[in-house]
Order: sequence, then C-alpha cells, then structure tokens
Amino acid sequence: MSLAVLCAVLAVSAVAQDLDDVGISGRVTDTNGEAVPGATVTAKQVQTGLSRSVTTNASGRYQLIELPPGTYTIRFEAQGFGAKERIDLVTVSGQNLQLDMQLSPADVQAEATVTVDDDDAPAIDTTRVIVGSTLSEREIEELPNNLRNPLDLVMTLGGVSEEALSTSDLADDRNADPRGAPFEQGNFSLSGGASYSNNITIDGMDNNDDRAARDRFQPSIEAVAEVQVIRNQFSAEYGRASGGRVNIRTRSGTNRYRLQAYMFYKNAKFNANTWYNNSRGIERLPMEDINPGVTFSGPIQFPFYNGKNKTFFSLSYELQQLNDTTLIDTFIPIIPNPRFDLPAPNGSGTFCDQPGSPPPPCTTGGEIGHYTLQYATPNTGHIVSAKVDHKITGNNNLTVGFQFGRRTNRRTRGASTTRLEEALQARNIETEAINVTNNHVFGPSVVNQARFQWSSYRPSFQTDNPGESVVLIGYRNPITNSVQTLISGNSSASSNIGFADNRDESRIQVQDSLTYITGSHSLKFGADVQYVDSKANNLADGTGTFNFNNVLNYSNNVVTRFRQNFGTRTDVTNTYWGFFVNDEWRVKPNLSVTMGVRYEKENAVSDNNNFGPRLGIAWDPTKKGRDVIRFGAGIFYNRVLLRTVGEFIQNRRGGMVAFDTNTIPTSGNWRNNILATITQHFPEGYATIEDLRTAISSTTCGSGPCSPNLGFAENATLGGIPLRTVEPGLKIPESYQFNVGYEREVAKNWVFEVNYSWNKTAHLWREYNSNLPVLPSGYDEFVDYLLDNPFVFTNFNGTTRTYQFYLGPSNDPSGISTNPSTQTGTCGTTVNVVCWINLNTFNTSTAVPNTNASDGVSTNTHGGAIGIAREALRHLRPVPEVDAMERVASLGKAFYHGVVIEFRRRYRSIGKGFGFSMRSAYTLSRTMDDGLNNTSNAEVNDDFGREWARARQDRLHRFALSGTFDTPRWMGKLRFSPVFRYGSASVFNLGYGIDRNLNNQSTDRVLFSGDLSELKWRRPGQAQEPTALLAKFSLQPIGARSGNIPRNAGIGPSQYIFDLGVTREFRFGERMRLRPTVQFGNILNMAVFSFGAEFIDFIGTGDSPTQAQLLARRNFLVPTRTYRQRDMRFGLRFNF
Repeated sequence: MSLAVLCAVLAVSAVAQDLDDVGISGRVTDTNGEAVPGATVTAKQVQTGLSRSVTTNASGRYQLIELPPGTYTIRFEAQGFGAKERIDLVTVSGQNLQLDMQLSPADVQAEATVTVDDDDAPAIDTTRVIVGSTLSEREIEELPNNLRNPLDLVMTLGGVSEEALSTSDLADDRNADPRGAPFEQGNFSLSGGASYSNNITIDGMDNNDDRAARDRFQPSIEAVAEVQVIRNQFSAEYGRASGGRVNIRTRSGTNRYRLQAYMFYKNAKFNANTWYNNSRGIERLPMEDINPGVTFSGPIQFPFYNGKNKTFFSLSYELQQLNDTTLIDTFIPIIPNPRFDLPAPNGSGTFCDQPGSPPPPCTTGGEIGHYTLQYATPNTGHIVSAKVDHKITGNNNLTVGFQFGRRTNRRTRGASTTRLEEALQARNIETEAINVTNNHVFGPSVVNQARFQWSSYRPSFQTDNPGESVVLIGYRNPITNSVQTLISGNSSASSNIGFADNRDESRIQVQDSLTYITGSHSLKFGADVQYVDSKANNLADGTGTFNFNNVLNYSNNVVTRFRQNFGTRTDVTNTYWGFFVNDEWRVKPNLSVTMGVRYEKENAVSDNNNFGPRLGIAWDPTKKGRDVIRFGAGIFYNRVLLRTVGEFIQNRRGGMVAFDTNTIPTSGNWRNNILATITQHFPEGYATIEDLRTAISSTTCGSGPCSPNLGFAENATLGGIPLRTVEPGLKIPESYQFNVGYEREVAKNWVFEVNYSWNKTAHLWREYNSNLPVLPSGYDEFVDYLLDNPFVFTNFNGTTRTYQFYLGPSNDPSGISTNPSTQTGTCGTTVNVVCWINLNTFNTSTAVPNTNASDGVSTNTHGGAIGIAREALRHLRPVPEVDAMERVASLGKAFYHGVVIEFRRRYRSIGKGFGFSMRSAYTLSRTMDDGLNNTSNAEVNDDFGREWARARQDRLHRFALSGTFDTPRWMGKLRFSPVFRYGSASVFNLGYGIDRNLNNQSTDRVLFSGDLSELKWRRPGQAQEPTALLAKFSLQPIGARSGNIPRNAGIGPSQYIFDLGVTREFRFGERMRLRPTVQFGNILNMAVFSFGAEFIDFIGTGDSPTQAQLLARRNFLVPTRTYRQRDMRFGLRFNF
C-alpha cells in the first residue's frame, strides 16, 4: 500500500471528548485488510520523550486516551510484520485523531518510517460534537494584543461579543473621569450567554473570581501554549457555566533547554493623540509601558539526577510596568493641628480661607498655602507561572503548577486631585495557586485523572494605609473661588472605577475523572468539588472619617462631623459539588453520539435540582473525513455570584451599624458636646462599637449622660447599598442550548464551517424594591393618589404645612409655590401654609421635607418635589421606616440565536517565499435580555417583561479577520499579522437618571413623540443643539409609572478595530533566534466613537437653562469616548 493511501485514511475519531487532552485511535490491518490483533502501538511525544503503548484488540483496533497535547511519533509493530512510524503528528487540546495503519509481512518489507508531513494531517475533526476554536501558540505570539492579555484573543473568533458597558480598547482622555464597567459585568459573551456566566480555567483548573464574575489570574502571554474557546459544550464533563468555557493551557518543558528573554516597550511619544484631546486642544498624556520578561524550560538535571525523558520544568516571569503620574493640586492649612501632620505648602502666596481669598491677616477664616506635586502613580505587575511534569512510571504522570501574581495599579483619572499622597487609592491584586494533576493508566481501557488546586485571591481598592482614619478639610480655592476638600490620612471612598473594599478569598478544588473503554463506548465518570471561603470588607468610613468644614476649625482641632461604620465584613463560604457521567458511542465508523448528564449543587443557594442532560451527534455523511454534520443540545447552569449573596448575609444578620454625628440632634447642644468628646480622640477612630458608645455615654446631654445609641443606625444602608434580601426559592441561572453545524474541507488546508446556535437563559438574577408603597385600590398610578391626597403635618412650632399636589406647566423650574396659577410665592416652613407641588416640574431635587426641624438634625427645608412626593407615600410602605429594600429574585431571562460562518486556513507555504494562515468569522446574531447584570432593576418595579429588548452588547453583524502572512527575502522576510474586527451598530438605553416614578430607582425613561429611528447617536463637534429632536421629548408627571421609550431603543455607533503586527526573524546558528516586532494598534488612526459605560440621559430644562444645561443639550446623544488612538509597541524576543 502506498504512503499516499496510508495518509488518506487519517481521520478524526470519537475516542473521548476530553477538552484538555488528546486521543488517538484507529485500526491496524495487514495488506489484505484483515485485522492484526496484538499489535503494539506506541505514542512518543517528541518534545519530552514520554511514551505510552497499547495493543490492538481482536478487531485490530487501538485507543490512546488522555495524552498531553504536543507533537507525536506513532510507532506500529507486530510479530511477523515490518514496523512503521507516523512522525511529526501535531496535536492540540481537545483533539481526537484516528490513525489507521497497514502493516506488511516482515519478509516483504522490513521496518519502514511513514514520512507523512503535516500537509496530510486531518483538517477537520469528524467526531467533535462541541462548538469552539483553539488559538495556537503561533497565533498567540504573533497577533497584536493591546494589553498582552491572552483572554483578549477570544475576540478574534466568531460567536464572541464584548460585555455590556464594555470599556475595553477605549482611549484614556485627559481631564476626564469616565465610568468603568461594573465588575460583575464579566469579560465577554460566548454564543449569547451572559457575559458573567463563563467558566475560565487554566490547565483545566478553576480560574474564576466568583464575586466579580471575572478571571483570577492572567499568565504572561509568553507562557501560554493554547487558548481554547468552547462556545457550546455538549459533553457533561465541565460545568459552572451557563455561557461558555475558556481554557488557557500553559507551556511545558521539553528535553531541550530553551531560554527566551524579551522586552516590549510602548511610549506615548510614538502614539497619536486621542480624538477628544485633539478636539479640546489638549496634548497627549505622557505614558510609558515596559514589559520585560524571561521564560526558561527544559529537563531537570542535577549531578545526582538526570531528568531527561522523565522530568521537565517550565518557568515564566514578566514585569508589567506602566509609568504614569498624578498631579496633586490643593491648598494646605498654614497653622498646623498639633494632633495631625500635613506637608508644608510649596507654592507662593498665602491666602485666607474666606470669600474673595484675600491675603492675611484673615478676619474670619484660617490661612492656606498652595501645594502641588507631580506624584508617580504607576501600574506595576509581577507575573510568575511555573510547571513541573514528571513521569513517575510508564503508566503514571504527575504535573505540578504554580501561579503567582502581584499588581498595584495607582493610576488615577482626571486633570488633578486634592488628595495627598497617602490618600491616593490603588487597585491591588495578590494571588497564588498550586495545582496538581495525576494521570494513571490502569490498562488499555482504563485511565484515571485526579486533580487538586489551592488558590488564594486578594483584590483591593484602598490606600497604602487602609487602617488609618480619613481626614477631610474644607477650604476655598483662591484660584477658582470654589469650595473644595483636602483629603488626607486615608481615603475610603468609592469611585467610578471601583468600590473601596478588600477581599481575601481562598479556594480548594478536587477533581477526579475515570475513563473506561468498552467496545464502541467510551464511558467517563467524574466529580468536581470546590470549597470557596470569601471574606470581604467594605472600607467606606470603616476606620473613622473626621470632617473639618474649614481650615480654621482644623487648626483649632474642632471636628464638625464624624462618621464610622462597623460590621462591614461579608464573609461567605460556598461548597460546589459537580458529578457527571458521559458516554461517547461510536455507533458507526462515520457516526458518533455523545450522551451524558451532570448534576451541580452549591450550598450558598438552596437550589437542589440542577440536572443538566447533554447530547451531541457528529455524522460524516461522505465517510471520507472531509465533511461533518454536528448536532448538540443541553442544559447548563451558572455559578453563584458571591457578592450578591454576601450582601444578603450582611443585611440578614444585622451586623452592619453606621454612626454619623449629623443624625444627632443639636437641641441642648448634644451634637457639639459629643463632637467635642470625639475631637479628643482625633485622629484615631474607634476600634469597636462599644468604645464609641462608651465615649458618647461619658458626654453630658442636658442634665445627664448622653444615650449611647445617639448617632447610630443599625442595619442601615452603607455606601449607597440598600437593604437586600433574597427571595425564597432563588434559583441558579440555567441555559438551554441547541446547535446544528456543518464543517467541510473545501480545498487542501482550507476549511469552511457554519453553525447555528440557539441559547435561552432563564432564572437570571434581578432586583426589585420589596418596600415599594402599596397603591390603594381605585388608583392606577401614584400620581392619581397624590392628586387626591394632600400631604399634611405639623411644624415644630405647631403650625401646619400642607402640600397640595397638582399638574401644572412643564417648564416650572422649582415645582414648589404658593400660587399654582403663576408658580410664584415662597413656601414657608414656620407658618400655616398650603404649598402647591407641581408634579409636571422638571426639577430633579429629591430633598426630603423636614417634619421635625426642632431637633436640629437638618435644616427646616420644604424639600424638593420628588422628595415631597416620596414622603407623602411613606405611610403606604410595608416598612415605613425604610426606603428601598432590594430583593434578589430569579426573574430575568435572555435569548440568543445566531449563525457563525468561519473560513480558515492553517499555516502553509505557497511558494517563492510566501506563506500564510488565515481565520475569518462572520456572525449574524440577535441577543435579547431584560437587564444588564444580576443587580439590574426594571423601570417599573418588578416588571421585567417591559424591559425585554435588544441587549446592550448586541450587534447584528460582526466580522473578525486574523492571520499571519510571510514574505520572501526580497520583501525583507517580514511577517505581517493583522487583526481586523467590525461590529455593526450597537444599542443604548436612553434614560432620565432621576426617580420620577417614586420606586427609589433611577431607571426611569421619558416620553417621546417622534419616531424611535430618530434616537440615533450624533457625532461630536456639532455647534447647534438638536432643537427639533429635543422638542419631541417630555417628562411624565411625578408618580406616573413610566415613560414610553422602550429600553435600549437608541442606536449607537459601529465598531472598527484594525491592528497590525510586523515581525522579522534573524537566526544565528541552530538555536539562537532574534525576533524584533512592532505592533500597531488602530494603524489607520480611525476615530471610532463609543458610549462606554456612561449613562445616556435626557436633560429637562426650563425657559432659562444654565450653561451646563445648554452644553448637555448641545451634546445630547453624543458619545463621550472613542476607541484607542493609533499606538505602537516595540518588542524584541531572543531565543536560545
């Protein structure tokens, strides 16, 4: 039989759909086509020399399962026959190859080597039932990657979309403080699954942050061998994802020592300026990004031990250093407080802290001096990964992996800050992990894989001294004549990019799977058990926050406000149990069926019936290994997001207690007396609640000691988080997935694949206000009730204040008057008066009218129209003493269906020095949902049916093209590696941002009388405001249920990203290679706009709008961000 015929029988087989390892199977026959039983088949990994052997059965069939990916030599030998070999068989994770071989009698042909090059390897896998792709080491190294994050490469594949509110790839504009995407938003969406529902693994072990729905550790891209993306997985082996799975396989050592030193460098000097910086006449931000690193691998050899062909190591280290600075620009008190040290002013001039900022001597305020400092605020990361592979016996292999990560990101946003150095917060990550994998071959039909992992994850957003107290000093800026706050000592405030907190999360994971082959069945049983101990601490006011309302009070040590929160920890433990059984049945040589079921349980939620059946079919209709039709269906479950559960536990236990002196009455001088006592404790906060209560009770209030309960609010809101509860019967989200696809090798090395996927997700977590006022019978909306029921109460001096609601003109700027006909007259707060409240006003104030001003807790104000309406409904709440009580329930749903068409070519030379590989993917899809994430609220409380709309990340058309193109010597032997991505228009939600429907949420939308197609983004730079469009908007009355604009009705910008890498390789002998590279991001410097994570709100104005309102109207529907400008990264890799 000729070698060409032997090559032609190479096809893919359903040995075992193991996503992390490799399977090889086939049949050994003689020249007459008869089976050769008892033949020995040996697979030897070229890189390590590790080998495994099996013998053929009575039918001449053999199966090698759970082999590590790599390049293999397969040797076939039998008594009486000449041996043959298949060399350089390249395999990747999840691949199952069928290799049939025909042996000739020994007297006809002695030992022969079948020299089949990789051109004859199978282009498609005719037994694969899963839907996904694997990015090879070549692609990972060559494709331009802006952040050098291996997970970002998944965006080059089909069926993948960015997360909703994504800020990835957006430019950093100067003098801007944009919002970041919520941490629980996740990384990306696979086949329409929620972006926070993916399972990310490294070498098959869990790599998830279960609180924030993101990844725990990112290895250096130089340490990654493969990135495997599974969009639809119809094997029962893996769970914890109602979306997809991404596995990062790290590199292993080989029999050859390999050392790589590399450096990547980026500097703003080589970059274009951002579009918005240019439009504002602002120079580009200074920035320097340095990424040096080293990888080293080989056999472990000592004078007393030779690990060649047996023990190997791989080690990687990368420094990630992004240098940046922050301008501290503030004013410092001249006269010090002896209890607290501040730096001395370094600017010229001294000013008085009073209106006009005259020079001393000061008549009413203290003295201040200018202080500026350009302070280094880098983003520094240290990334270490290591792996040791050891062959214990011929049938037992052991792998031990180690991960170590440290990151301190001090970068800030905005032009400058009034924080001192010690109050600058950093986003920190500390993580370690140790994992162990043991593969034991009990025989040709039984293989067991056991895995163990311990990991620790400690993210935080805090200062270097988070245990110190926060000191806030108010002052008047002499330059801007505005009141600002000097922040010193510490800072525990949240920002647009993160909550002030720290966490300590540890995980223990144990996995075991047993594969048993019998006849045409490959049975696999297994379990995955994980124990997660997650401790989180909300830092907001946790160490004590001292306010001095002016510089004079600071110098005289007179504290004007003190706050401290206690019981802010949310400790959660969660045990995950997963069990599965899977049968891969080779029904016919061209038909494979995979059937299985997985059961999953997490003790953080009482949901015990999570059985997920799976079915997959792969059929080769032509029996030639060039076509395959796939079908798959299954039920998949997400994992519990621990942040939501943790907040529920915190509120349920009632351990959260807030103290604020502003809630202490001023009558009898109580508040000032207690503040005087606390001042003596400055600058230290209180270690325990008991210490603070003791201090309060030692103070005199009137004729006796103060009550130790003054100023405390137990189980109150904290940092804007309302009381939370969990609905009984809360379920883990689940998805129902279906896929049908066709794949064909259309020409040599060219593959065409098309898949239609259908994904319906149910029981997504959403929130609603369980303490909403109960509307009395006979009324359709709160506005109707308010019009019929005046709000009446008695002032502190015995007079009566009556609020009468009515529907007046919509251009009323105040909404409060004593004359409803003219909207004039001041509503007094110490006399008998009828205050008319116009429910049509565009006033946005939610100030609550004070009904008991005699205690001095707050000023005797009449409140704002919305706040007055809320108070008028308070008695209708189930718990009148509390405003919002958020409840988490399984109310959400999502739906996706789409077609992905892929066309790819593996790398091959095409002659005359040219060669290329290519991967293109077009996705036509639609994604629908009723909320952004697991904490989403509906516009109308609890009515998520009205929220059903195109998802924020939905783009009807997506196209991605990537590849590598080699040129001959006369073109410089350059390698070009482009990445082009296009996405059609996304959608955005046009809201109002104010609670007009009185459900304590800012999810309101407004009224629009035009065609919804007019709600389209506008390019910036237009001088005129869209007057005609704005005239079609109006506000519904305060208390009306909703506006008429559907959710996500706006049409946003399209997306274009074109990056290019250029590499040249220089060889010095056999072992040494020098590879300089240049990566161009957005090489065409296209201005591509995006709304990012910003709110897009309608701004209501009256007849005399302010300058800020005029600017907002002119920029209505204008995106505030762009994708990154053209940038350049220079790299150098030296291998030897």
